[in-house]
Amino acid sequence: MDAWAALAEWEDILVLDQRTVQLGAEDRAVRIIGPAQQTLRRLQERTSSPSEEAVENDGAAQLPDTTAPRAPFPPGDGPAVRVRARRGLAAVLIEGLPRPAALLAEQLTLLKLGALLLHDEHPVDRHDVSSGYPAAAVGHSRASAVRRLCLRQDPEAVVLLCSVATAPATPPAAAIPPATPAPATRPAASRPQEPVDVHVIFARRAVAPSRLLDAAATAQLVLPVVQERGQWRIGPLLSRAHGPCPRCLLLHGRAEDPYWEAVQTALATESAPPRNPTATPATLGAPPLVESPTSGAPQCAAVLASLITREIQLAIDAEFTPQTATRVITVSTQTGQLDLHPVQPHPECDCRLHATG
Repeated sequence: MDAWAALAEWEDILVLDQRTVQLGAEDRAVRIIGPAQQTLRRLQERTSSPSEEAVENDGAAQLPDTTAPRAPFPPGDGPAVRVRARRGLAAVLIEGLPRPAALLAEQLTLLKLGALLLHDEHPVDRHDVSSGYPAAAVGHSRASAVRRLCLRQDPEAVVLLCSVATAPATPPAAAIPPATPAPATRPAASRPQEPVDVHVIFARRAVAPSRLLDAAATAQLVLPVVQERGQWRIGPLLSRAHGPCPRCLLLHGRAEDPYWEAVQTALATESAPPRNPTATPATLGAPPLVESPTSGAPQCAAVLASLITREIQLAIDAEFTPQTATRVITVSTQTGQLDLHPVQPHPECDCRLHATG
């Protein structure tokens, strides 16, 4: 029904303030936002003018030259508004920036996220340039190079470089007895200053379980992306709210192999790049990690970035369930074949106590 045709049914016209007019009361109340005096004048003109039905029946009647808009509120789609709002408030952290992660950051920039955080202090070298990084970025950190690429996509995007948590101070060597070996302290992992919605971790061979637990402490969702021999493994999307969570993976792994945690930690430690690397001619001339010849192919990197972007988009929009919520996606670097492997929360994990569904 025409909203203007129903004006006669409203007996009360209330001026709430200079920019709000209310028609009717209680459950039939409708508020019009705009200059109050202009709104009242338009309402009076509309109610005093003949209706469209009367104009159609009377050929002599003429429509006014200018008519008020039919809808007092701008048209909008409810779900689309919610999606834009969720994206505008979302914060995503990408830790580790090989070429697929750089493409992922560029695609996430187009989603108009609230904030995109990047962390990778390794300097861009010749291997990165051969995989797609710009040659002008050689010597700069990967994070700063990717940030420039993202700002070219959208100069108004919020793209930040994530700082690293400072490691605890160690006592001087003189304070430690000579007979006592110095404890091997692990460097502090990179961590955002504020909690994020999605934390994407790119790694080679494995991600240490302790690293996943640390990431889950400051992120709603954690998505590990691991480059294995001949394939990439995406997921699962770890969540403390509905599972699976990092502890679920730990319990599943221990059920298969009692040394699973130690193996994953050792693989991740051997494959991790050095902390706070220094750009030297040697490091710029050779890649820090030995990668397969096909892992840096543009087609493979583009496919990976598109898959991960879709998973993050679904997780943020919260309208459909991402594939990685209950599965692991593997992508072959040679054939491009995609396989899905189901992953369920562990029945003995603590996350089952407060699962939302």
